[in-house]
Amino acid sequence: MFGRKKKQKDKSDQRLFSVGIVWIEDLTDEQYSDWSDELMDVADNVGSTSSIVHNEWDQEQLNILGERFLNVDQSKTFFMINEIDYEAINIEIKALEQKHKWKKFFNTIPLFDYIDAEDRAVFNAAKILLCTNDIAEAKAFLQEQATL
Repeated sequence: MFGRKKKQKDKSDQRLFSVGIVWIEDLTDEQYSDWSDELMDVADNVGSTSSIVHNEWDQEQLNILGERFLNVDQSKTFFMINEIDYEAINIEIKALEQKHKWKKFFNTIPLFDYIDAEDRAVFNAAKILLCTNDIAEAKAFLQEQATL
Protein backbone atom coordinates (compact mmCIF):
# COMPACT_ATOMS: atom_id res chain seq x y z
CA MET A 1 0.00 0.00 0.00
CA PHE A 2 1.09 3.54 -0.61
CA GLY A 3 -0.71 6.77 -0.07
CA ARG A 4 -0.75 10.47 -0.66
CA LYS A 5 -1.81 13.23 1.69
CA LYS A 6 -3.18 16.51 0.52
CA LYS A 7 -1.73 19.76 1.79
CA GLN A 8 -4.24 21.01 4.30
CA LYS A 9 -5.76 24.45 4.50
CA ASP A 10 -6.70 25.81 7.90
CA LYS A 11 -10.22 24.42 8.19
CA SER A 12 -10.38 22.78 11.61
CA ASP A 13 -14.14 22.17 11.47
CA GLN A 14 -14.17 20.67 7.98
CA ARG A 15 -15.03 16.99 7.61
CA LEU A 16 -12.25 15.22 5.74
CA PHE A 17 -12.53 11.92 3.92
CA SER A 18 -10.07 9.23 2.98
CA VAL A 19 -10.33 7.40 -0.32
CA GLY A 20 -9.06 3.87 -0.77
CA ILE A 21 -8.43 2.71 -4.31
CA VAL A 22 -8.59 -1.09 -4.24
CA TRP A 23 -7.14 -2.65 -7.35
CA ILE A 24 -6.83 -6.11 -8.83
CA GLU A 25 -4.62 -5.65 -11.88
CA ASP A 26 -1.53 -3.48 -12.08
CA LEU A 27 -2.24 0.09 -11.11
CA THR A 28 0.34 2.43 -12.56
CA ASP A 29 1.64 5.36 -10.54
CA GLU A 30 0.27 7.64 -13.24
CA GLN A 31 -3.25 6.19 -13.03
CA TYR A 32 -3.17 6.34 -9.23
CA SER A 33 -2.03 9.98 -9.34
CA ASP A 34 -4.70 10.89 -11.88
CA TRP A 35 -7.50 9.31 -9.83
CA SER A 36 -6.14 10.76 -6.57
CA ASP A 37 -5.88 14.26 -8.02
CA GLU A 38 -9.34 13.98 -9.55
CA LEU A 39 -10.93 12.92 -6.25
CA MET A 40 -8.94 15.37 -4.11
CA ASP A 41 -9.83 18.32 -6.30
CA VAL A 42 -13.54 17.62 -6.78
CA ALA A 43 -14.70 19.10 -3.47
CA ASP A 44 -11.56 19.90 -1.48
CA ASN A 45 -12.61 17.51 1.30
CA VAL A 46 -10.31 14.54 0.72
CA GLY A 47 -7.52 14.39 3.29
CA SER A 48 -5.72 11.32 1.95
CA THR A 49 -5.84 8.56 -0.61
CA SER A 50 -4.44 5.05 -0.35
CA SER A 51 -3.69 2.40 -2.91
CA ILE A 52 -4.72 -1.02 -1.62
CA VAL A 53 -3.83 -4.29 -3.33
CA HIS A 54 -6.96 -6.46 -3.33
CA ASN A 55 -5.28 -9.81 -2.66
CA GLU A 56 -3.12 -8.35 0.16
CA TRP A 57 -6.01 -6.79 2.04
CA ASP A 58 -7.78 -8.55 4.92
CA GLN A 59 -10.23 -11.08 3.45
CA GLU A 60 -12.65 -10.54 6.35
CA GLN A 61 -12.83 -6.83 5.49
CA LEU A 62 -13.49 -7.69 1.83
CA ASN A 63 -16.29 -10.04 2.88
CA ILE A 64 -17.89 -7.30 5.00
CA LEU A 65 -17.71 -4.89 2.06
CA GLY A 66 -19.27 -7.53 -0.20
CA GLU A 67 -22.18 -7.95 2.22
CA ARG A 68 -22.72 -4.22 2.68
CA PHE A 69 -22.27 -3.10 -0.94
CA LEU A 70 -23.83 -5.78 -3.11
CA ASN A 71 -23.59 -3.75 -6.33
CA VAL A 72 -19.76 -3.48 -6.17
CA ASP A 73 -17.85 -5.85 -8.44
CA GLN A 74 -14.82 -6.77 -6.35
CA SER A 75 -13.14 -8.35 -9.36
CA LYS A 76 -12.57 -4.83 -10.73
CA THR A 77 -10.94 -1.74 -9.25
CA PHE A 78 -13.20 -0.02 -6.72
CA PHE A 79 -13.19 3.06 -4.53
CA MET A 80 -13.92 3.18 -0.79
CA ILE A 81 -14.70 6.46 0.96
CA ASN A 82 -14.82 7.00 4.68
CA GLU A 83 -14.66 9.97 7.00
CA ILE A 84 -11.29 10.31 8.70
CA ASP A 85 -11.79 9.43 12.37
CA TYR A 86 -8.78 10.77 14.24
CA GLU A 87 -9.87 9.15 17.49
CA ALA A 88 -9.97 5.70 15.87
CA ILE A 89 -6.53 6.33 14.36
CA ASN A 90 -5.13 7.25 17.77
CA ILE A 91 -6.62 4.08 19.29
CA GLU A 92 -4.98 1.93 16.58
CA ILE A 93 -1.63 3.68 17.06
CA LYS A 94 -1.78 3.25 20.84
CA ALA A 95 -2.54 -0.46 20.37
CA LEU A 96 0.43 -0.77 18.00
CA GLU A 97 2.75 0.97 20.45
CA GLN A 98 1.42 -1.11 23.35
CA LYS A 99 2.08 -4.29 21.39
CA HIS A 100 5.65 -3.19 20.60
CA LYS A 101 6.64 -1.43 23.83
CA TRP A 102 10.38 -1.95 23.41
CA LYS A 103 10.37 -0.85 19.79
CA LYS A 104 8.42 2.24 20.88
CA PHE A 105 10.92 2.88 23.69
CA PHE A 106 13.83 2.73 21.24
CA ASN A 107 11.82 4.53 18.54
CA THR A 108 12.21 1.64 16.10
CA ILE A 109 8.61 0.96 15.05
CA PRO A 110 8.71 1.21 11.25
CA LEU A 111 6.74 4.00 9.59
CA PHE A 112 5.00 1.35 7.48
CA ASP A 113 3.47 -0.12 10.68
CA TYR A 114 2.03 3.29 11.57
CA ILE A 115 0.59 3.65 8.06
CA ASP A 116 -1.00 0.20 8.35
CA ALA A 117 -2.53 1.17 11.71
CA GLU A 118 -3.97 4.33 10.18
CA ASP A 119 -5.38 2.38 7.23
CA ARG A 120 -6.97 -0.20 9.57
CA ALA A 121 -8.75 2.62 11.41
CA VAL A 122 -9.81 4.60 8.36
CA PHE A 123 -10.76 1.68 6.12
CA ASN A 124 -12.76 -0.36 8.60
CA ALA A 125 -15.22 -2.07 6.25
CA ALA A 126 -18.03 -1.86 8.80
CA LYS A 127 -17.80 1.94 8.76
CA ILE A 128 -17.17 2.66 5.05
CA LEU A 129 -19.64 5.27 3.81
CA LEU A 130 -19.41 4.53 0.08
CA CYS A 131 -17.95 1.72 -1.97
CA THR A 132 -18.26 1.86 -5.75
CA ASN A 133 -16.61 0.84 -9.01
CA ASP A 134 -17.59 4.18 -10.57
CA ILE A 135 -15.27 7.15 -10.02
CA ALA A 136 -18.08 9.52 -11.07
CA GLU A 137 -20.25 8.17 -8.22
CA ALA A 138 -17.35 8.68 -5.80
CA LYS A 139 -16.90 12.27 -7.01
CA ALA A 140 -20.63 12.98 -6.67
CA PHE A 141 -20.60 11.60 -3.12
CA LEU A 142 -17.67 13.84 -2.14
CA GLN A 143 -19.36 16.88 -3.68
CA GLU A 144 -22.58 16.10 -1.81
CA GLN A 145 -20.68 15.72 1.49
CA ALA A 146 -18.99 19.09 0.96
CA THR A 147 -22.38 20.82 0.97
CA LEU A 148 -23.51 19.29 4.27
